[in-house]
Amino acid sequence: MKKIYIGICLLFFGLAYGCNNFLEESSQDEMRPSSIEDLEQIVQGSCYFNPNATGGTGGVNFYHITDIFTDNIQCNGVGTSSDQYVYENMDAMFTWDINMFRTDGDGDKPQFYNKPYVGIGACNVILDYLDQMEGDRDLREYLRGEVLALRAWYYFHLVNFFGLPYNSTIGSPEENPGVPLQLTSSVVEAPASRNTVKEVYDQILGDLTRGFQLMSEHYFDKGIYRLSPKSAAAMLSRVYLCLEDWDKAIAYADTVLSYQSGLLDLNTEELPDLATSLDAPVTVYNPSEPTEILWVREYSPTTIYTKPNSGDAVTPWSVSDELSASLFEGYTATQVATSPGATTTDLRAYFYFQWTRMNNGTYYLVFPDKPMNRAGAENGRTHGIRTAEVYLNRAEAYIRKAIEGGNDASFVQKALDDLNLLRSHRYMNYTPLDVQDASQLLDICLTERRKELVGEMNNRWFDIRRCGITYSHTKFAHVGEEVTVDLKPGMYALPIPQAAMDRNSELIQNVIYYH
Repeated sequence: MKKIYIGICLLFFGLAYGCNNFLEESSQDEMRPSSIEDLEQIVQGSCYFNPNATGGTGGVNFYHITDIFTDNIQCNGVGTSSDQYVYENMDAMFTWDINMFRTDGDGDKPQFYNKPYVGIGACNVILDYLDQMEGDRDLREYLRGEVLALRAWYYFHLVNFFGLPYNSTIGSPEENPGVPLQLTSSVVEAPASRNTVKEVYDQILGDLTRGFQLMSEHYFDKGIYRLSPKSAAAMLSRVYLCLEDWDKAIAYADTVLSYQSGLLDLNTEELPDLATSLDAPVTVYNPSEPTEILWVREYSPTTIYTKPNSGDAVTPWSVSDELSASLFEGYTATQVATSPGATTTDLRAYFYFQWTRMNNGTYYLVFPDKPMNRAGAENGRTHGIRTAEVYLNRAEAYIRKAIEGGNDASFVQKALDDLNLLRSHRYMNYTPLDVQDASQLLDICLTERRKELVGEMNNRWFDIRRCGITYSHTKFAHVGEEVTVDLKPGMYALPIPQAAMDRNSELIQNVIYYH
């Protein structure tokens, strides 16, 4: 039997070089897993991202890395010399520069390409050797389903990083290049070319659907830090939203909410006293109060989006004025913090962001580098999938169906029910929406997605891609120097990092889309 310990090596040595060099031989005296239980330990340690580990799937990850591309972030220039590195580490990404992942750009960012492939390689090891291990059949099949779903999750992010959207106005999913598919743990000698966007999505759907079925049929309760039938169904709802298959997006949302439908009511939580504390004492990702958590993972922050650092100096990247304005309903953060009559009813302004106060008394929101993670979270920074997103998925799908059906009133009402339920848990003194125009309701729904899912799991960037949203980014390097770049649909496909291109001669760069 081939050496199973190869899978463990993925964790420590990060062997995802492109997609044609996942595995290497290890010494003959390494311990070999012999049971399903042994493989389960590898699943937990190597297949999932672990921010506290070194190498492999440890350290930086892709849970919080695409916000720099979105309209949620703005550039403030370099306020102090100490901020120069922070600026130069992300300025090429901020302007969607084709050279962003080169040494003359922002440098190689392994969390975009290498890290997901490390996770895929670890998943492939488990899938290849499950049937050779002794142990309980139900546990074997549950693990198979879990790892299939996790592999799909990695590919879903990769194809949304480096492929054009499925519904792109450029080419077609049958023609546009996605990412290479590697589906076994065996070493592939020849460089691997990019599969099409459709081929990658077909694999994602196949893995996720089978994973959901296996975990449902051979169920084990593994807790909120491991994938489950409900989190796999939530992923399927998200994927079908990208594919514009509204019926299936709704069906899988229904499935999720039949398992778990709760929402954390922010009205029941104590608002922070901004004169004495800038942190809200609650999180929707509190493992001790998992009202709406379907799946959660710790992550390592890779970006800095604060307004001031010390004193009155601004830092290079912060919450955009546009996003802040949508939360404060016409007020500023300073007015809300200091004026008794200025109150935002959107509680996410208090609970989803950290606040900060400059020496001159001006208040700003700090982008959720540790989103919704305050005193209540025992395990540091966490991201995941929540019922709130599932309600939004279903609401949008109903609205899209209403628009396609000539403003079908029944679908509008179903979307309103979902949106009003969510909003009643997020706004003070809430008055339900009664919007009967589907197009107007779609704008409201997308705004709710932007505010509800801010900073989480790359949601905003993926929504921008699939909805075809465009805008401009202006960066300031020095006084009097500014560069404004318009986001074009071709820029939705990020350039493949140069390090990956150097390792795999068959990879085709996305440069054609940037001209």
